[in-house]
Amino acid sequence: MNKDIYPFFNLEEDFIYAFVSEGIRGKILKAVLISPLPYHPEQHFNPLFNLGFGDFIELDDEWMLDDSVRSGNGDMPKVIATVARIAMEFLRKHLEYALSFQGYNDQKSIRHGKNHRNMLYQRGINSNWSELSAHLTFWGDKAGHVEEYVVGNQYDQILVKLK
Repeated sequence: MNKDIYPFFNLEEDFIYAFVSEGIRGKILKAVLISPLPYHPEQHFNPLFNLGFGDFIELDDEWMLDDSVRSGNGDMPKVIATVARIAMEFLRKHLEYALSFQGYNDQKSIRHGKNHRNMLYQRGINSNWSELSAHLTFWGDKAGHVEEYVVGNQYDQILVKLK
């Protein structure tokens, strides 16, 4: 995507990335954690990795990813573009891999019966569809049924692989 992104750096052999969000709440350390998902013979995507995203926080002298936080730093388009660029870089380095991502079901999502973070991710995909779909293939999973991604549909999980 030709969007403004934050500089990011790799912390652990392509599986942990970090960058600093700068906005109305100051500087917030963000992280993208890519981790393997268990193999399932009926699964169409092997190997499949989960893409987790959130704030990097220190807890009991250890750093961890908090994907439940809503930072409200006013720079969401730049943050989402940075995460998308990290995902593309990861997939370019690992052509045989696919990524899975789905939003965290926070209290707001539970209260409204919708996964607001998935909706945010899908808005990002939909609004950049022509550019993203030229390089990536997307699928959507709804209630365990995987289909080719359709702009405008809502999915429980999104799967993506480099073309």
